[in-house]
Amino acid sequence: MFEILLVTAFLIALVGILAAMDGSRDVFHPLILIGPMMIFLYIWMPWKVYLTGSLDQFFDHEQLVFVQTLNVLGILAFVGACLASGVRLQPELYSRPPVVSETACRRLLIGAAIAGTLGLLCWAITIVNVGGFVNAYSSSYSGGWDDSGYVRDGTLLLLVGILLSITSLASNGPRLPSFIMLGLFGLPWASQALLMARRGPTFAVVVIVLMGWYISREKRPPVVSVGLGGIFLGWLVLFLVTNRSSIYLGSSFDVKTDVGAIVDKADTGNEFIYGAGAILSAQRRDHYFWMRRYLAQILVRPIPSAIWTTKYEDFGVPELRQNAGTGEGFGDALGWVGAVGSAPGIIADLWVEAWWLCIPLMALLGAGYAFAWKKAVTRGGPWASQYVILSALSIYLVMQTMEAVIFRTLLLSIPCWLTWRWALQPVPVRRERSQAQNARSMETIEHA
Repeated sequence: MFEILLVTAFLIALVGILAAMDGSRDVFHPLILIGPMMIFLYIWMPWKVYLTGSLDQFFDHEQLVFVQTLNVLGILAFVGACLASGVRLQPELYSRPPVVSETACRRLLIGAAIAGTLGLLCWAITIVNVGGFVNAYSSSYSGGWDDSGYVRDGTLLLLVGILLSITSLASNGPRLPSFIMLGLFGLPWASQALLMARRGPTFAVVVIVLMGWYISREKRPPVVSVGLGGIFLGWLVLFLVTNRSSIYLGSSFDVKTDVGAIVDKADTGNEFIYGAGAILSAQRRDHYFWMRRYLAQILVRPIPSAIWTTKYEDFGVPELRQNAGTGEGFGDALGWVGAVGSAPGIIADLWVEAWWLCIPLMALLGAGYAFAWKKAVTRGGPWASQYVILSALSIYLVMQTMEAVIFRTLLLSIPCWLTWRWALQPVPVRRERSQAQNARSMETIEHA
């Protein structure tokens, strides 16, 4: 039965990808981006471990059937809602987004400079705190540090600077300042992503640069290029995880190009095994958070711990301090303990939060991604930037938890919205008249 459920999940995801491609003719449709990640986490990874017989060390057949049934329903809800929200738009709805004016491009660059500089400052503080660039990246999975979560998370603003810079450049804005900002904000983020072998930041910056460029240009890369690029990006992400202990400054870089071992490895840090354990532990203990963890990310997390040291305990979610609250009760319920730092994937995370309501929540996520995509296609501008952000964070959504998505979405989305709102404001009439008068004066001087 478990094998049948694996095949069923694969067919649902595959049909969703093909239907999205056939209906939208858009390689940036959310199902084309998220579908393969779901196939990896909920089909390929458990199948590879199942073939080795290692799943028997953690679960019996009944438990596997229950977990995979839940995964099938979650995938079906996401795919179905994403398709039902609209794939085949009418030709007239593909209205050309308004051309970004010269003034708007300059304002986007100013917003990029402000956000990116703040992110660069936060990154620099974390590097200085550990003794400089070399010290920060001279051991595996190290990097900079600061006791303040605002400083640590503030480095995400580098991505805002990159996105707004690439948007201005693609919209025929000032080229030299755009390239300077891309280098200034891109290199620190790339060093943080690659030298720490972090899959999420690596995926995010690649998606922001490539998708940000094409969406702003109202173009799409060829399907073959996207397919090959997606395969390479997937391999790169697995390569970084596989060789995390060998990638740092001063290392001999004795790396492995065969990344299959990370999928076959059956331990408590395996995303499918850990996620299944989180589901079964919550079920056996009948313990669910009922949205308290998610509310804590919005209401409690922004308050500095130095001011409110027991904020999560007082809010009723002390479990958030370890594995985002998904690793509780493994020992009593299952007889083994999930690895510290592990993530369960989106379906397990929603189950821990809301029991069977995780299925309609998966549908809501699918509809939300479809809505953002439609707005990006038909209206462009700020909606395009928001969809790029959601796409860049999709790896956190599928492979980790909602907690990993919520605060990142807020930190990236709000500055982009504010910058776009300012950039699209009309130029005051007096300023327009003054510019026109200056232009006429210049013409008079030239003719004279």
